[in-house]
Amino acid sequence: MRTEDFATKAFPFEKSVECECGGHSLITRVAEGDGIAEIAGMLPKGSVAAVIAESEDFTRDFMRALRRQGVATRFILSETDERKLRIEDVGDEVRLFIAYGGEREADCAKRYGKLRGLPVFVCVCSPDAVTVLDGYCELWDGDVLVLKEGAVPVGAALARDKLYGSHNLPSAFGGICAVAAGLFDREAYARATGKTRCAVVREAAFDLLYAALDVAARKERAGADLPFALAEIALKLSLLAQADGGCWVRGAADECARAASSLFRREERRRLTRGEFAYVFGAVLSNVYREFARMPRAFTPPPDNNLRAERISEYFGIDELASAKLAVGRMKNVGLAAYRVHEYGEELCEIAEESARVFADAKRRFKRMYPDDGYGLTSVIDASDVKTVIALAPDLYPVRGSALTLMREFGLLERYL
Repeated sequence: MRTEDFATKAFPFEKSVECECGGHSLITRVAEGDGIAEIAGMLPKGSVAAVIAESEDFTRDFMRALRRQGVATRFILSETDERKLRIEDVGDEVRLFIAYGGEREADCAKRYGKLRGLPVFVCVCSPDAVTVLDGYCELWDGDVLVLKEGAVPVGAALARDKLYGSHNLPSAFGGICAVAAGLFDREAYARATGKTRCAVVREAAFDLLYAALDVAARKERAGADLPFALAEIALKLSLLAQADGGCWVRGAADECARAASSLFRREERRRLTRGEFAYVFGAVLSNVYREFARMPRAFTPPPDNNLRAERISEYFGIDELASAKLAVGRMKNVGLAAYRVHEYGEELCEIAEESARVFADAKRRFKRMYPDDGYGLTSVIDASDVKTVIALAPDLYPVRGSALTLMREFGLLERYL
């Protein structure tokens, strides 16, 4: 099956579909409904599954239905702080972790799955789902929000009748839009390091982004079907990224979201959700990337690592030795990477323009998902916050290759900010 087929066809998707472009196999099979039949088919009768959610009341009907299918259940409260993941409380009889919710619950389940060496199933019933099939998860380490390795889910389902979270619509839509910046990250870093990425995947992903824009335009102000429509698109993007072997659902906009959340937590300020932060920074980065793609071929001095280390210590409270290690350059041949980016500049400009177009079209739709049309956002984050976060995010949270990382290595961040 070709990549564009499984990116846009209806559920269910088949397990282990080969992606012709990247040679990767799908690990996750996505089913219709609540996934209970699929879970029961995975486990022998009487097996125990741990259900991870934000509250036990919310999962009561789901766990009762599982028990009717011969699967015993145990409830675990979802946590975002790894120190609160009480792995010793998970009994030896547990054979499967089930995330019941959105990205927060999936992150917790994936980390439990990795620590215990057990499979994970995600029952998506929240529209913020663009990262649920990724092999990484966000967890707090003190005041710093970091990515940890997690178990890739073996199965997932999208439960229309269980879907909740109209209040999560800005986060869901924002996380989807942030993929546009991630697609540029994917392409720019691949070119800089001598690799190529299949255009079919990029085109399929942009098709899904435009579908999200269309859905949001038709169903503004939280129409009844909007949460399901966004959840469906988010899950398809997550599956497409998994098949591609890419990290573009967690690109530089996600780096910035983590950095901003860490900074705001340290300063005891109100934080936005991952998707909301990712949208804000993705919108800024799309314009920065457009200028970066037009970069003239010229020598640029390397970053001042001492100054960057001092800023990391000042803003994030990380000790000086750790900050110095974070601020050190990571690319072995910066000159060659810069040359390659220039060499493929025309193609990169086209992708950067398309990314910026997504955010331009999404701006009004994103703001109108708030009851106050986004007015409250003006008191949360300002231009100085944005500059600080974008400048330091690639030091704190390097993803597996982003255009922001390239700009940092080329000494270009401050110029374009």
